[in-house]
Amino acid sequence: MIELKEKAGIYAEENVINILKEAFAKVYADGYRDGYRDCKENVSVNLHFCNTEYVDLGLPSGTLWSTDYEKDEGELMYVPYELTADKSIPTKEQWKELKKCAKWEFIGEEDKLTAVKCTGPNGNTLLFRITGLMDFAKITRSGRVFFWVRSAIEKNCAVHMWTYNNELHEDTDKQNSNLKLPLRLVQAK
Repeated sequence: MIELKEKAGIYAEENVINILKEAFAKVYADGYRDGYRDCKENVSVNLHFCNTEYVDLGLPSGTLWSTDYEKDEGELMYVPYELTADKSIPTKEQWKELKKCAKWEFIGEEDKLTAVKCTGPNGNTLLFRITGLMDFAKITRSGRVFFWVRSAIEKNCAVHMWTYNNELHEDTDKQNSNLKLPLRLVQAK
């Protein structure tokens, strides 16, 4: 006759894999549904940026620009303007200073922009890779550069760069509040 402890051990060995598979499948499905619901309801998330690196371009104001757009788990983050309130996005004035003091060149071929290279007065550089913008969970205008900037006058203000006739063009304009754009951060020296 088999002892109860031995019988329980055999039962556990035979059933533990199935029980774990079911538990993990349920956890995955619940997380997937919650994420989908949050996205659909446009639930704000706490965006914590701790790995941002900055470059000194030698600007008169001493403003340092982030070396890249903000990412979440390695993926470019697209956020609505409302979620930028507590983030250190550049002001329209900081953008104008960078635009005026730096040398600019586009990287790409025949109006197919890949990135915009910015060289500061001290020779340090940064790239503004093409980002497009997110409209209804789909990235559109993918051959262009977009990122949010703060304006004292208007909300939803963004930098927008593109090429046309092999020339780089730039505009700082108001964007629709339904759009999500990448974040480029700044900080004081």
